Amino acid sequence: MKSLIRVLVFSLVVVALAACSNEEKNKTVVRSSLEVMKYDKNQLVNDADVIIEGVVISQEVQEDFEGFPSTDTFIKVSKVYKGNPSDTVEIRVKGGETDKMLYIPEEELLPSFKLDEKVIVFLTSNKGSRPDKDDFGYYVVGEYQGKFSGEDSEKRLMNETFTFNPQDFEQELQKIEEENKINKLEKNFYDEGEEADI
Repeated sequence: MKSLIRVLVFSLVVVALAACSNEEKNKTVVRSSLEVMKYDKNQLVNDADVIIEGVVISQEVQEDFEGFPSTDTFIKVSKVYKGNPSDTVEIRVKGGETDKMLYIPEEELLPSFKLDEKVIVFLTSNKGSRPDKDDFGYYVVGEYQGKFSGEDSEKRLMNETFTFNPQDFEQELQKIEEENKINKLEKNFYDEGEEADI
């Protein structure tokens, strides 16, 4: 009887593995390259509607209006440097995995988030006229350029492009905002009818 049970269990495991294997074979895998606008600090601050510090509390993958997976990251806001966000913000980043598709954009150009990660992010609510623009709150300005891991924010605040001094971060933001007003720096934005591909 024990050997019959072992054979049945083994058979079920083999069937389950075969089903998983077939499911993976039927899943569409899409890899894509991206073009991301190069920002300087002034434009990064200028284009941000919201600049916040917070902690990643959850993530979920959804299909965007074109049917590609996008990952929505939810951040519990602990400090606001610019704008008037709610207590929790939702940020959309291209890529992710659904039952039908694995979408892998050029990862080094996109911001990545981990659960419980402390972050500082520069966010824009500018989404052009995307049909799904009301499904999420923000994009990260300049993709990877607008996300900073806040784990060492007491000592340093940097990413691949920018470095801020954490001790005078707020003062530097204010100084940049003043420079932008004096220089009448315009925002990069998408007119209604133009699709955002931020």
